[in-house]
Amino acid sequence: MRTVNLTGNLKLRWQFVNEFLKESQSKNFWIDVNKLAMQKTKSVLQIALEEEMFQYTQAGRYERTSLRLDSRNGYYMRNLDTSFGPIENIKVPRSRNGLFQPSMFEKYQRRQEAVNQAITNCFLLGVSTRNVKNVLKPLLGVNISASTVSNVTKELDKLVKKFHQREVIDDYQFLFLDAINISVRYGNKSVKKTVLTAYGITILGQREIIDFRIVRSESKDACESFLNNLFNRGLKGHNLKLIVTDGSKGLIAALAIVYPGIKHQRCWFHKLQNIMKLLKKKDQKQVLKALRKIYNAQSRAVALKRFKDFKNAWNKTYSNVIKSLERDLEELLNFLTIPIKKEYRAFIRKRIRTTNVIERSFREIRRRTKPMSCFNNNDSLQRIIFAVFYRLNTNWKEKPLNQFTQFI
Repeated sequence: MRTVNLTGNLKLRWQFVNEFLKESQSKNFWIDVNKLAMQKTKSVLQIALEEEMFQYTQAGRYERTSLRLDSRNGYYMRNLDTSFGPIENIKVPRSRNGLFQPSMFEKYQRRQEAVNQAITNCFLLGVSTRNVKNVLKPLLGVNISASTVSNVTKELDKLVKKFHQREVIDDYQFLFLDAINISVRYGNKSVKKTVLTAYGITILGQREIIDFRIVRSESKDACESFLNNLFNRGLKGHNLKLIVTDGSKGLIAALAIVYPGIKHQRCWFHKLQNIMKLLKKKDQKQVLKALRKIYNAQSRAVALKRFKDFKNAWNKTYSNVIKSLERDLEELLNFLTIPIKKEYRAFIRKRIRTTNVIERSFREIRRRTKPMSCFNNNDSLQRIIFAVFYRLNTNWKEKPLNQFTQFI
């Protein structure tokens, strides 16, 4: 090991590093560094605890003085999981009156706040409750049980409440509304939950899950309450060009009350799914090809002409399909009335004629909830849904859809 001529504090620091390197094995360098960090952290904790006890009692050990406010009463042992790793057998001073409380951790605390934050971040980034321990064990050297993760993530309730109550900025130009049904178990009983969800694209092309609500069903009252909440929090709809939904009667009825002056677009994907059920298998491919020509038309006038041709060709065979399309045709073609620069029409129209953008988010919710055998209450389900949407919103902040700024 080479020597370096240094003076003062630098010499002491180099001596410390030199001694450490002599004792450590090069192949285990980082393991030794972590071990040293834990040792030094424990030493600092012990010194700080003794100093705090001195400040509290106003007297040293065995010191007789009129300034003494309390007496020492031995120690109790405390283990603490930290960002350096688990620190065991910390000697915490105890006072005779039992009023002494160290400032570096709270009563009964077993984990540094940084560890709790790491657990929460893993959960928010999509790591399942049971897999959090596998992610953090190599980094922190701490064994974290699934129940610990559940207890720590209860702190998310504050973030969930804030998310539901925050002010909504009225800069959305497209609003997508849909719901997902999730079968979850509460104890021994399986219950179907409906999650109403609002997804928006702003005037700057920023995507965002605006809000969600767990309800019993997709009824008119539930949908109206959900939309009124968004409206009262700031989403007045002054910039909205289009609101896209599936065929939900509850949502459509609620829109007529809360946002009556804004164009409504029916989802083509859901419409085609319903039509498929009415077709003979031999005709499905040909019918869908004809319908594809309608929604791929360059203008509403061309789409109407193609529908007329479709009606003439298939009215005798599938009059029920024709009636279904005629009933919703105006709302199916509203997306073609939005003035878009020619070079961006295909990109934008593909994304505003269906609710597929929000369905992709629902797939992630199903992935997270499927392995979970039981939810204790609505709060536990809300935390999972919030975690999924939080991660998606965070990712989307860095990836705006710039094409959605290209309107005439």
